[in-house]
Amino acid sequence: MKKQILVCFCTIILIAACLSGCGDPGTPPVLTVDGKDITLGDSTPTNLPEGFECTFAGNYLPIGSMPGNSWMSDLLSAKKDNETYAYLYLYNPTKNEVTYLRATIYKISFRMNSEDASYWAVNNILVNGINFYGMNIDEVKAAMQEYKAPSESSYGDRTSLIYEDGNYYYTIRFGENGLVDEVQVEMTIPKN
Repeated sequence: MKKQILVCFCTIILIAACLSGCGDPGTPPVLTVDGKDITLGDSTPTNLPEGFECTFAGNYLPIGSMPGNSWMSDLLSAKKDNETYAYLYLYNPTKNEVTYLRATIYKISFRMNSEDASYWAVNNILVNGINFYGMNIDEVKAAMQEYKAPSESSYGDRTSLIYEDGNYYYTIRFGENGLVDEVQVEMTIPKN
């Protein structure tokens, strides 16, 4: 009898462990940049529309390559017509070295045109078809209602909503005026 209970208990633990490791990976976010779709975790900077230039801080061109199975904490600025559209964060999930511009985008962050950053493009990026420009917190919650209820955090006068969809995170920050100021979309990647 004790043996049957022990076997049953071990089976339950194994099933629970398998189920916890088999969670929903989520749906990769699609960001529309100047009319062209970029899929997080699949696209590279070379997939940006024609006319875009990517540079490191200080306007240095990304020359060189990334080793296999690596990620970069430095960011690339994606610019067009002297306006910054987004910061791109890259990783190389392959075993082979790739040029920076052929590495995979795992995170994009961008700001709305604001007094603090007048060089940002206005209405620059759609996230899964949503244009966050000019939205307040209630409008964002309505637009993002298909996602798990957000966690909310505040820092001073600024509020952030964080949505999770499996391996993907959406962070929407609001400015002092109560409107969306910054959007960040990130995919969880292994960072060894």
